Amino acid sequence: MSPMNTDVVIVGGGPSGLTLGLSLARYEIKSVILEKEDDITHDPRGVVLTGDALRSLWTLGLGKHVSSIGQELRSVNFHTTSPQNEPFFTIELDSDMMEHGLPSTILQSQPRLEYFLRQLVASSKYCTLQSACEVVGRDEHANGVTVHYLDSDQTPRQIQAAWLVGADGKRGIVRKHFLEPSAGVRQETGIFEYEGTWIAANLKITLPTPQSHPELALWAAGHDPKSVYDLFWPADWHFCRPPGKPVACGRFGPHSDRLWRHEFAVPEWDDSMDASAMFWEHLTPLITRRIQPLHGGCPVEVTFPRDCIEVLRCRPFRFSHRVVNKWFAERTVLIGDAAHVFPPFGGQGVACGVQDAAGLAWRLAILTKVGSLAHSRTLREGLLQAWADERRMGIDNSARLTRQNGELCNKEASWTGSVQLACLRVVQGFLGALGMRLGPFEADSQGYRGCGRGGFAAENGGGIKLGQVYVQTRLPDSPTPMIELSDQALRRVPTVLTLLVITPGQSSETEQELVALLRVLRQSGIDPAALSERSIVQFNPSDSSDHISGVSQWPVCHVAPADLLVGFPVRPGYSSLQFMHRLGDSRARYVILRPDNIVIARGRDLLDLKSSLDKLERSLS
Repeated sequence: MSPMNTDVVIVGGGPSGLTLGLSLARYEIKSVILEKEDDITHDPRGVVLTGDALRSLWTLGLGKHVSSIGQELRSVNFHTTSPQNEPFFTIELDSDMMEHGLPSTILQSQPRLEYFLRQLVASSKYCTLQSACEVVGRDEHANGVTVHYLDSDQTPRQIQAAWLVGADGKRGIVRKHFLEPSAGVRQETGIFEYEGTWIAANLKITLPTPQSHPELALWAAGHDPKSVYDLFWPADWHFCRPPGKPVACGRFGPHSDRLWRHEFAVPEWDDSMDASAMFWEHLTPLITRRIQPLHGGCPVEVTFPRDCIEVLRCRPFRFSHRVVNKWFAERTVLIGDAAHVFPPFGGQGVACGVQDAAGLAWRLAILTKVGSLAHSRTLREGLLQAWADERRMGIDNSARLTRQNGELCNKEASWTGSVQLACLRVVQGFLGALGMRLGPFEADSQGYRGCGRGGFAAENGGGIKLGQVYVQTRLPDSPTPMIELSDQALRRVPTVLTLLVITPGQSSETEQELVALLRVLRQSGIDPAALSERSIVQFNPSDSSDHISGVSQWPVCHVAPADLLVGFPVRPGYSSLQFMHRLGDSRARYVILRPDNIVIARGRDLLDLKSSLDKLERSLS
């Protein structure tokens, strides 16, 4: 076989594929993304970025573009019939509930997200996007794959790589045409069964004005254009449960675009129906209000002007919840919608695809960089199976959140449901007072601890997810500390993994221990591309201002004190203590950390660390 053209071929240039390419580039792993479309599909699709996905994208450099991609979601509201009614249940998302210092959820415009991801790809030395390319075939080899495709001129081409990743959606060629026939890979029902047709519409709203719509009774009621917009198209996200037709709707994308997503279930759908007519019949009562004139008189019904509503898309979609029975076969792997799909009342599709990519990227980096893995199919499959098991657990957790939302917006009001909601409110308030969170959000902080075959050493305290705080970081070649998020500080190492060394002080004892630490690392048989003495980042949990002293050959991080965070986006409930709290042991001294913020192992002393290194070495050699 001739030399590889690249390390990884990614089929599909949506959020999952672009995230994977950019994540691989952080480890200097080359990839080529083959995208069938000539340009970004400008019809907005997924509208939610949540949790770890947002955190992963932030580390890729998207943080500064978030306001151009979407708007922060501050609450999820559940209504009996429509957003006109007060919600019967609300989930507040303002606080730092994810304990990563970032918004928990962004209502995004997927075309905007893809635009900025493509900008990052265009500036990368290791990742290339080729548009208007149609993949038509694949040949598997012992050491890689050959992908056959038609380029933008319909000329047959081929490219060789060590790995092929299908990020081309639920109907993409990689699963449907390559893996289903050859390896029996198929999507099956997940932890709950759901099949349903919804009509989904994207709307662009223009503000009416007294000049453009002088007949509108709202002006006589004291409204201005902005308050009219807020009245008919309320902020945040809304689930409604009119009998038989649950609704999911809300603003998305940048505030200035005034985009609105509106989806409603149509249990009786058949292809002879007119989706557009059904949409307007459904929407019109929801955008009609009874208005009391400012200076008295009888209330009048006012419908938001139809000529101020541009329908960008309106068509039926068949939704289900499915997950692949196998995530990879030989050297071909599936991520994103190619691996799993969700109903519309969870908003988990894009987020799960991004996390698929983040978890896969560092493993492909190790498989590419660590020579001993190239000749061991057992070790390669073990590493990928650990990823697949973790992602199945992540998908199931997201499905539980989706099912919870679905039950609240699908079930009609009942006495039993009212009692359950009352109990849920009590639990929500009680846990909030204790600084704890409801199930889906608490599960997030647990990482993959419940995954029996994950990529960590559970017996050495692995599997938990490290939180994120603001830190002051001093680099070895710079005397001036800088304030940054801890994820950024921990990802600065040139190796795939990070060794976090908790150093409460700068005593001579600490210096002696660091000398011994170097000896332990040099005696380890782990490939230096994965972990070495260059992997070290020191962390002092104190926020005292008198500790920025001394010289270290590694980055040194300290908790950034509150008085230095003026001007930084600090969320309500933010606490620097959660960084150490997540470790669960105040005596933890050495933490082997994955790039996706999952702890591989932690130890109280060098003996614990040596034990963890020995286990890691066995998994990589």
